[in-house]
Order: sequence, then structure tokens, then C-alpha cells
Amino acid sequence: MPHVRQGGLRLTEPKPPMTVPAMPDPVKPRKEEILEVATTLFAERGYDGTSMNDVAGRVGMRKASLFYHFATKDALYEAVLDRIVREVGESLSQVYMGQGTLVERLEASADAVSAAICGRPFVARLLLREAMDWGPVIRGKLLGTVLAVLEGGAAFIALGQAEGVFVSGDPKQLVLTALGAHILPFAVVQLVERYVGVDPFSPAFVEARRAALRSQVRDMVVRKTGA
Repeated sequence: MPHVRQGGLRLTEPKPPMTVPAMPDPVKPRKEEILEVATTLFAERGYDGTSMNDVAGRVGMRKASLFYHFATKDALYEAVLDRIVREVGESLSQVYMGQGTLVERLEASADAVSAAICGRPFVARLLLREAMDWGPVIRGKLLGTVLAVLEGGAAFIALGQAEGVFVSGDPKQLVLTALGAHILPFAVVQLVERYVGVDPFSPAFVEARRAALRSQVRDMVVRKTGA
């Protein structure tokens, strides 16, 4: 490094400012990518219609590499369902414990479920099929996760009832009615498309359905003034 003399002192020239390289765009973890692809394939084709070869090919990896992350198709299928339910549960928990009035949080909970169902086409079909078939996954550890989500909704409604904001009645019945309203239209896609004349996952229908659910859940659950 060059030096200069000044007043008899030997000084080192200042270093040029360090250039910090730009950070690369974050890459989605491989396991998350596998789960995203598997969710789509299982929802579209069902469990029997989806193979590990299908998943590996869609992700762009060797089948042996896929087995490194998930030892069996059963393990992958279970992970897909568990991820869906846990994400919904976490979103709802944040809403229930968040800011806002009980009515505002009720409406936000409807939005949270709508976002989860509409954000991944055919997820509703996947969940409904597993529940209807009462397969080994729903009968296993996933059942506890599903019940915890439903119980969380019932507890929130019971809180609103105790505060005199929500209507009286069995909170579990209200939860089941709301559950059906959210899931069914996006599970029977072909029927809905022929009934309303548009793709149920089109932005226009999704927004219309979200607004309708907010209004209908509010009308069903919130006590009318003076009632």
C-alpha cells in the first residue's frame, strides 16, 4: 500500500470505501417448494392420482432427492395437510388475540379463512376429501390440529357471547355453519362455475365471496342492537 510523508511522519493513504455486494434474492427453501407443488398436485389429482415421480418432476429434482426430504408419499401427504391446517390456525389465533373490537376481529377471521382457501386453488377440495374419506391422516395426529382450530373459533364466539356482543346459541354450531360457508364453494368448483358463470378462483369472484362471507358471518353471529 502506498505511503506519503507529511511533517516527517509516514502516513498511510486512506482505504477506499468498501463496496458491499448486493444480497441475492431470497430463495424459497427446497422443502417449502416441495410442499407447495405437492399441495397443488394432491388437490388436483387426489392422493391416489399423485405419485412421488409427479412431485419430483414438477419441482425439478431427482426422485431420490425428494425421498431425502420425505421418506414416503404418506409422509408428504401428511405434511401437506398439516401445513395447511396449521397456517389457518396461526392466522386465526393472531386475529383472535389481535387489536380491534370483537366484531372487527370476527370479520378479520372470515377474511383469514378466505385468504387461506382462495390463496391455493383446490385446497378446500383436498381438505374436504380427506375429512369425508376419514383417511389415516385425519384420523391420526392431524385430527388434534383440526380440532384445536375449531375449538379456537368456538372459544372466540363464547367470549363474544359473554360480552353480550354475539348471539346466544351453541358456539360449535356457529363455527360449523361458518366452516361450510367458507369451504364448500371452493370444493365443488365445477358446480359453482356453472352456477355463477365464472371461475370461482377468478379475482372478481374471490373478492365478491370474501365480501359476502364477511357480511353473512357478521349477520349470523353479531347480536342486533336492542335484541
